[in-house]
Amino acid sequence: MRTGTEFQCEIETCAMGGDGLARVNGEVIFIPETLPGEKLIGRIAAEKKNFSRAEIVRFGFKSPHRVDPVCPYFGRCPGCRYLHADYAYETELKLNQLLGMMDAAGFVYDRAVVRAPFAPQPELGYRNKIVLHAHKVKGETFFGYVMDDNTTVTDIGECPLARPEINAELAKLRADKGFLCSLHEGMDVTFRYTEHDGIQYWRNAPAKNLTWLRETTPFGMLSVPCGSFFQVNPAGGAHLVERFMETVEREKPLRVIDLYAGAGLFGCAAASRGVTDVLAVESDAAAAEAARFNLGRYGATGARVIAGDAADALKELESAERTLLAVDPPRNGLSFPAMKALTESGLEKLVYISCNPATWTRDAIRLAKGGFTLRGLELVNMFPRTEHFELFSEWTRG
Repeated sequence: MRTGTEFQCEIETCAMGGDGLARVNGEVIFIPETLPGEKLIGRIAAEKKNFSRAEIVRFGFKSPHRVDPVCPYFGRCPGCRYLHADYAYETELKLNQLLGMMDAAGFVYDRAVVRAPFAPQPELGYRNKIVLHAHKVKGETFFGYVMDDNTTVTDIGECPLARPEINAELAKLRADKGFLCSLHEGMDVTFRYTEHDGIQYWRNAPAKNLTWLRETTPFGMLSVPCGSFFQVNPAGGAHLVERFMETVEREKPLRVIDLYAGAGLFGCAAASRGVTDVLAVESDAAAAEAARFNLGRYGATGARVIAGDAADALKELESAERTLLAVDPPRNGLSFPAMKALTESGLEKLVYISCNPATWTRDAIRLAKGGFTLRGLELVNMFPRTEHFELFSEWTRG
């Protein structure tokens, strides 16, 4: 259909990214802000090679799971994709997307290993970190989130996903005209909150002499450099840690290897459960330094921290006996050298945490070919109201 054409349809499913998917005369059409089962009249907004994008003209039937979005920027800001759905249904949609992706990729697994998804509370006001961007247009400053074109910025007064303390600080700064005038084109401003340290913010990169933040975890306090990675949803992060500690208690490893360790979160979780031999690998030097400090605090007397590449650390592995490997890689998943080193090692126990279902599915197929079997999989809705979610998976071999 050509741009501007109106049509009738029923939404079949919700695709990755949050758009509703309909088919009209065999043509695939994606329609934002719609839910499965809804009937509507749409209008083609853009034509692509294998699909089209459309907008809503009017509804004939609305889903019982539809709710009123709480954010005035919904539909303009690219962050939230499910503010029009109730939270429980959002989590269900994400699980269906995951299972559909696994099936489409041809990954064979035992359905019984898939746990019920975990939906952290609260669903709003949970983010302990946001990054806003400055964009100057004809003397006017736009301060907010970058749009899908990676250029324009949605100017926001507050974000419903952010902690109330972050929104309060943002309101105070926006009331100061001098602050907005001081922002340069392309500048980033990071807002960060912890219960212990309160609210902090910095422009572009944090100063090197900033005091480390202190985050509360299920096993105690963890020190984290301001610019280093930590989960943005404390409740969801705590659930991942609790799941990992359950694995440690069940498997009783003598050694834990924590790849992509950050400030040592999972290594310290293992140490808190009596594991003294911990190898943590982290490419960020500041986070690696924090990991050394944190592991010492939790009694990992045999701890070793490598500020380097995960693949190199696995290649140096001499023995895998009673070793548990934990990996929590960035969105691009395990690199090919890291996967090769892992599957060629003698490791038999693995916990793989992922924030990207696409690369996790790719790596799951590689792990299966390398002799690993999926023993447990849980979707954690770490990023409520957005398109993203986290996975906690357990693997064994031998």
